[in-house]
Amino acid sequence: MIRYGVLGPLTVDGETVSPGQQRTVLATLLIQANEAVPTTTLVDELWPDRAPGSATVMVQMCVSSLRKLLAPGVPARDPLQVLRTYRGGYRLDVPGDAFDQARFLALADRGHRLAERRDLDGAADALREALELWRGPALHDVTGGAVVSAHATWLDEQRAAALERRIAVELALGRHSEVIAELRGQVVAEPTQETLAAQLVTALAAAGRQSEAFAVFEQTRLALAEELGVRPGRALREAVRRLRAPAGVEAPTRPAIAPAQLPPDIGDFTGRAELLGEIEREVLSGPDGAPRVLVLCGQGGLGKSALAVRAANALRGHFPDAQVVTGEGSSLDVLGRFLRALGVTDDELPSSLSDRQHLWRSRTANARVLVLVDGARGEQQVRALLPGGSGCAVLVTSRRRLLGLEGAHTVEVPELPETEALDLLAALAGRARLDAEPEQARELVRLCGGLPLAVRIVGAKLAAHAYEPISELVARVADRHRRLGELRAGDLDVRATVDVSYAECPAQHRRALRLLGHAGLPSCTRWTVATLLDCSADTARDVCEGLVEAQLLQVAGRDSVGLVRYRLHDLIAAFAAEQPEPCAGEAMERLVHGYLELAARAHDKLRASRFPPVAAPAPASSAASRAVQSDPGGWRHEEAGNLVALTHWTYASGWWRHAWQLADAFAGLAERRPSDPGVRDVAVLGLLAARRTRDRAAEAMSLCALGDLRWESGRAGVASRYYNLAGAAFEELGDDRGLARVLTARADVDIERGRLDRAREDLRTALLLAQLCGDQECRGDALHQLGSLLADIGDLSAAQDCFTDSRQLAESLGSLGGVARAEKRLADVLRWRGEYDEARALLESAVEIAREQADVHWEAHVLRSLGEVDRATGRLHEADVRLTRACELFTELGHRHARAYALYSLGELYSDQDLPDRAELSLAACQQMFHALDDRRGQAYALLGLGRLWTRHGEKEAAIATLRAASGLFAGLGYRRCEQVAIAAILAAEGPAQDSDLRR
Repeated sequence: MIRYGVLGPLTVDGETVSPGQQRTVLATLLIQANEAVPTTTLVDELWPDRAPGSATVMVQMCVSSLRKLLAPGVPARDPLQVLRTYRGGYRLDVPGDAFDQARFLALADRGHRLAERRDLDGAADALREALELWRGPALHDVTGGAVVSAHATWLDEQRAAALERRIAVELALGRHSEVIAELRGQVVAEPTQETLAAQLVTALAAAGRQSEAFAVFEQTRLALAEELGVRPGRALREAVRRLRAPAGVEAPTRPAIAPAQLPPDIGDFTGRAELLGEIEREVLSGPDGAPRVLVLCGQGGLGKSALAVRAANALRGHFPDAQVVTGEGSSLDVLGRFLRALGVTDDELPSSLSDRQHLWRSRTANARVLVLVDGARGEQQVRALLPGGSGCAVLVTSRRRLLGLEGAHTVEVPELPETEALDLLAALAGRARLDAEPEQARELVRLCGGLPLAVRIVGAKLAAHAYEPISELVARVADRHRRLGELRAGDLDVRATVDVSYAECPAQHRRALRLLGHAGLPSCTRWTVATLLDCSADTARDVCEGLVEAQLLQVAGRDSVGLVRYRLHDLIAAFAAEQPEPCAGEAMERLVHGYLELAARAHDKLRASRFPPVAAPAPASSAASRAVQSDPGGWRHEEAGNLVALTHWTYASGWWRHAWQLADAFAGLAERRPSDPGVRDVAVLGLLAARRTRDRAAEAMSLCALGDLRWESGRAGVASRYYNLAGAAFEELGDDRGLARVLTARADVDIERGRLDRAREDLRTALLLAQLCGDQECRGDALHQLGSLLADIGDLSAAQDCFTDSRQLAESLGSLGGVARAEKRLADVLRWRGEYDEARALLESAVEIAREQADVHWEAHVLRSLGEVDRATGRLHEADVRLTRACELFTELGHRHARAYALYSLGELYSDQDLPDRAELSLAACQQMFHALDDRRGQAYALLGLGRLWTRHGEKEAAIATLRAASGLFAGLGYRRCEQVAIAAILAAEGPAQDSDLRR
């Protein structure tokens, strides 16, 4: 039986585990032993910040290595295998007696139960045995993400709790002298550990060492003040008070009954642990000489009051003199209730507000009082209720940030994370209900937008209708027109909560909110608000900040082009869209024209980076215009979601021409992210809108854009059909420029699919048409495609001529993008010829241009070629970095086709690095992807890589069969150069004798 250890360094049968990634994976599986751990969790633990594109493959390799370590020679699917693939992840089977954590927890629990039954000797033995299992801090040699770190912290806390419990048992047994040395060592190591210090004070006092006990108290008090800024807690204070009492006399306790007005804690309160910790730290370590004031602010429905009540109840022990709550009424009335609670009679109670404030501050000057102000309307209300003592604290909840409140620490209460929202829903509706429909449960809390109020409402509805599937409630809440109506149960009402904040806003702010709700944009800037309201930039800024202060608009941050970006919470957006707005049509017309103007500026600016502008651009008149002029690529990226939403809005509103114009603008500007559903939706809407307007030219352009999108997503057959339809439309219109462009695009598809004759004919026609209509940019693209075709059939000299000509053409036009593309293609030819230095110089120039133009798609292609040059010249580490980055970028962009080729290059690299498992996984993965994409050339490349890998590792028969399959595919497609590479690999696999026979 394998024995696992996490109470110290991670061990298997007493031996440490290497390398580091295997330790992380094993630790993650161990702390969730006998449960399925999703692959995504393992990826997050290995790469907490940003996972590489090959992350899943690398996890598979770590698991494969761990299987060899834990169950050598046992196949993955064998019943004896302890590490099994299970439900989209992996499960490690660990018997309880083989795991030091399980033994420790069982012994610690036994010791606790024995202590409760007053079996102190048995408890001490069990706890001592539990603590002897520890070899150091838990998992201290494991580098992991949130799961591993949190578990290690939890284990260390369990160890500390067991130690404190054991010491308490020993003290109860009268073993004071025996524990003094151990306790002193612990206190020296952790000088702010109050519980242990209190136990040491007690032990020293019982041993008659009074002066040493006082010294321990003083040292701990100073450490708490200097390191944490807090005073000793109750346990340590009680220990020193008993020390000061005469021998044999019990120290007196506080006789007075202090006011305790806090509402009872909420039984089903869920989550917010990190926020509660921040509140406690701030309240207990505020500035000296003044009461601590903490403001919890946020929009209605975020659970600020529940959070404040939970925090206040947790803190009540630090404020033994009184805990008071405001309630309804004026400041005068509230202060009257506070003073009566402190013992002031009606006869003694002043009648004026100022006199009551003076008396309140006097009575609290030397007291420790906690004040809870729930739902504060402004700074003045809170100021009137501030106590006088520095030992007091005020906990405030408000929808506003109360920026003018002096000395206050403000905490923005965020939306409830999905996991905590699901926990709250489970507490209300039952965990079994959620487990039966997990995806629908997740969708339901997503629709609640992180508002605990909304989650409580849907949870209450589910609890009240046990027969109703969650999916039915999801369907009703998902309907934007019904959503707020569904989010109401009893006196809980999301709409009413939002309406309170809305009603308090000025008229112009309310109008801006209504227009933003009608627009339905995922984000907005001050330019958006200025355009909708038809107002100045200064007015728009004031409106935006006013809505932020009212918690109706959220600041998303400053974007990559320097604009402050805002967003509406989904439920506030639904509320705003419900409100009637008679001028919505005019405002939306302004917004559409504004976006079309900015998109045209961005397109012209991007084109000007490739071609000399005919005339100077018009001066920028707004922050958005200036952003477009300074960084059109960045503006394009930030506004992509808004262009998608606005295209949907115009189409749904029947504004067909505007919908097509926006779709066309988007196609000219959008980053190449073919897997993005928004990109696909815009392309389809553009085609439908063009057909609605009966604009044949617009329809042809939309068909071409859809072909580009389908080709970039790897759907070659669909792309070819769109290009065919577009070509027919351009021919019908007599549009030579459009026809030349679509023939060039279709040729790219045909080259990949082995239709070389049609591709060559299309490219010749495209070159001729481009020459006739003077479209030099299209001519350069056609030369690119022709060069690629010639390279694939083995005519490298002719291919080099094509790329050289296209580079010269791009330089003559001032097209930096064209120069980069030509340099990349030319470098590939030079690499195939072994001219690596020249290839590297061209590629480094190309990647610099791609980065200057923010062309992430082309940057990834160039990085892959650079990685291939590095691999060919033995710079394997540099190759790994570049190829991994290329794979990551293609993954982020959603380019399955390009990602498959990057995985192929990584597989070849892993083979060179003598990492056969990783190589085989990468090559097998890309082969599956090529098969799914119906890319026979890619499949041939993957087979070539696998054959060469198996040749290297002596699997001769499999290698030869695979290489012959690759050679046959290349031959059938007409790729002579690749076929020759495959034949050479077959000769190498067959060996010298077969090699001479084949040559004969």
